[in-house]
Amino acid sequence: MIQLLVVSVVFIFCIGCDIKEIAPESGIVAHVGEHAITAREFKLNYEFGFAHLKNSPDKKFSYLGYMINETLLSIEGYRLGLDKTERVQRLEQTLLEELLVEELLRIEVDEKIQVTPEKVKQAINKSKVRWKLRYWVVPDLDIEEYVYQSMQDQGYENVVQNIQTNKPEATYHLNNFETDYLTWLDVHPELLEAIENLQIREISKPIELNEVYYLFQVTDIQRGGISDYDYQNTYKRFEQIIFYRQQEEKTASYISEFITPKNIVTKGNALRTLAIGLAAWKQKSNNKGTFSEALENAIETESALWKLKNQLEDTLITFDRGRLLIKDIVSLFDPAAITADPSAKDLFHNQFKQQIALTIRNHLLAKEAIAHGLHKSLAVENRLQAWRDKWVYEEIRRFYTKSITIDDFGVEDFFRNNKSRYRTRNGIEPVFTDFANQARQSAYFEQTHLLLEKKIQLLKKVHTVQIYEAVLDTVSVTNFEKSRWANLVLFKNSTGKMAIPIVDPAWGFGNIGQMHN
Repeated sequence: MIQLLVVSVVFIFCIGCDIKEIAPESGIVAHVGEHAITAREFKLNYEFGFAHLKNSPDKKFSYLGYMINETLLSIEGYRLGLDKTERVQRLEQTLLEELLVEELLRIEVDEKIQVTPEKVKQAINKSKVRWKLRYWVVPDLDIEEYVYQSMQDQGYENVVQNIQTNKPEATYHLNNFETDYLTWLDVHPELLEAIENLQIREISKPIELNEVYYLFQVTDIQRGGISDYDYQNTYKRFEQIIFYRQQEEKTASYISEFITPKNIVTKGNALRTLAIGLAAWKQKSNNKGTFSEALENAIETESALWKLKNQLEDTLITFDRGRLLIKDIVSLFDPAAITADPSAKDLFHNQFKQQIALTIRNHLLAKEAIAHGLHKSLAVENRLQAWRDKWVYEEIRRFYTKSITIDDFGVEDFFRNNKSRYRTRNGIEPVFTDFANQARQSAYFEQTHLLLEKKIQLLKKVHTVQIYEAVLDTVSVTNFEKSRWANLVLFKNSTGKMAIPIVDPAWGFGNIGQMHN
């Protein structure tokens, strides 16, 4: 139960915020034809890249080689028109909306947040105060005032003991409802407001958290000393804490003030039709394509999908001066974000409704961003271009390697010629049947890399590659001393997706050597 009270403060980097601080280098580390790889791009890619790609003696040079390989392949992908594929276009549409929302919130919220030195100092001082609490949960709104008044008159322990006497089947103990020592960093803002001025043994008024009511009693308060060392060494941390807390609060306020006047109305029948169709699709065992493709190819025997297919032109959402059809929502929302199995009906429908609400919210915020001309901002264009390059690389890699197959004879031959790769714990000679799956994977990656190496060498004849080692040497990177396999991965706070494109981990699979000069 106590986990409901504690708020974990997790710092997740965001584009345009903390990333700036880890990439101060300027200059260009390589040219690939007319495309430049900047020191900043290299540093970000390297820092958040996979550890197994950084095992050569000259880690930075070899990692840059992987980036060059991908750049060469993406340039060729553009020439072949692979940026126009349905997959790339769909990914680009989704990302553009995300970037527009991020940029709008950055301007309307983040840039207006001011964290003064005085606020930071106050936060550091407050962190030296620690409370130990008792709490009692009152799930019934009708009795929360009665329990509160009883505790005021009779005391916390007496009321709890009376409740236990009247419910002998309950096995809980007073100690089950006590917290460790907490600071303001550990508790919900509403709880902090309720307890920060309480005296020892004083009982709070009922506080609603997570749709139930809590009563708190402070059992002890500790106040620690503060020194210049505390201010100097924790200033940056508390500055970030204050910023992110204000960001969360002000973002929620901005979105509420923006959305409420839109008078959004959801058509119940249309929503149910979409939910039932989505559930039917997710329950199919042979799903290979997208939800949109399933609707396009639906036949009459697939009753839920067929019904949805014939109602795609129906209005699903209306709002001030606009509406969205079912087909609009289908093209905008991500079915993969709904992870619940349709058989868990309540959980599935809750996730479905939440995803629809987020889709509508982001769609309207993105329209607002476009109205402000943010689709033309360099920040949006540059980040969109970086991901577009990555997706085109992925498309051409698939295009080149789709015909590679490894038959059983090829796997056995590969294993026989590479037995030294497959070690056994007891030193006994490896047996093919024990390593058949690994050998098949390794054989596939070797064939893939050999094919790509040939393509890359041909592309280098068309697009001159120039590496500026003097600039590369100035780029400082993190090396984990204790574990060379440690990875530092960067995800977006808003979507949980990777924040920046990084080198494909497949370059390091199969024990294949470097594919660049």
